[in-house]
Amino acid sequence: VLATIWACNVLLTGDVSAFAFVSGFAHGPQLPPAHSPSTRGLADSSRASQVLASSHEALGIKGLFGFGCGFGALLALARGALTSRRAEGSDIAVKQKEDLAKVAYLQNVPRSVIEQETLEKLLSITPREEWENPPERSYLYAVKTYAEAYGAGKATKIGWWDYVCMKYILPGTDDLPTKKVSDEAQKIEDLRMAGKVNMEVPVAGGWIDTGALIQWKGKEPFAGDLVQTPVTDGRWSKQYIANMAFYREGLQPWQRGIEIGMAHGYFLIGPFVSLGPLRATPEAATVGLLCGCAIIGIVSVGGLIFGTTIKPTRFDREGDKPAAGFIEMINWHALGGLGGAGFAHALLTLFGWVHATF
Repeated sequence: VLATIWACNVLLTGDVSAFAFVSGFAHGPQLPPAHSPSTRGLADSSRASQVLASSHEALGIKGLFGFGCGFGALLALARGALTSRRAEGSDIAVKQKEDLAKVAYLQNVPRSVIEQETLEKLLSITPREEWENPPERSYLYAVKTYAEAYGAGKATKIGWWDYVCMKYILPGTDDLPTKKVSDEAQKIEDLRMAGKVNMEVPVAGGWIDTGALIQWKGKEPFAGDLVQTPVTDGRWSKQYIANMAFYREGLQPWQRGIEIGMAHGYFLIGPFVSLGPLRATPEAATVGLLCGCAIIGIVSVGGLIFGTTIKPTRFDREGDKPAAGFIEMINWHALGGLGGAGFAHALLTLFGWVHATF
């Protein structure tokens, strides 16, 4: 308040060194007498006085009165907010006591069972709906068990062994996490049970959390065959697999077989040509062609045996025999594989094979 009065006096009089003013009803605030010690610095602040003189003429005593009213209203609002906060805090405390009164085993819990400070901290991290019937694996369930058996007015006397076990089971005040830490741990546990984990990136000193979540399991958390990864269940991976000849929509069985066979026959002869025992001879390309055709033949025979015994119906048209579409695809796969291997051999023959001598 004194600082506010001094600021108003400086604003109205222009005297930055004055700490008091004499107010006149008719003439407004006046400067202190000339012989007052407070006027010694006036000569050094003449420029400030000239600037503040205009404020004195514009503001006047009415302005000072308005400033005082505004300051008083602001102070009243601040006090009202502080009072409401105190009232709200007291209401919360009263409501918490009422909630405790509704739970029977929380009344007069002996200090030998658990300290009051520890009990209050334990209740702060436990949801209100779990106070009466806490989960069996929680600390509050142990408190309830011991309080109902050895509480005030109970005839049962606790033995030394039960007392040691109780002190070993029940936590201390420092052993309990804060509500913030408990909520974060519960959030992580809920995400884990929902099949979600944080996506972390390995660095030199450990791992960095990217903030993204990975849905690594399906709806059933205990089914191991529903494990999901960004590679197997990512959008790009699904589109890539869906565009392969075996899964692409709108193709006939013979189209699928010839495309798959040509792709495999084309690259199968490469390892035999460049890495085979005859790689340093002019016959390397021919040996690679024969080996590629042999592998195509073996795979085709295996596919025919599979279609005859298992009888997959994925590519069957309406009215066909079981596995007719799959066997058709395998036949054209053999033809396409031989064609792809022959095309690769033709390229090697025409453009030459530069072999390495070892």
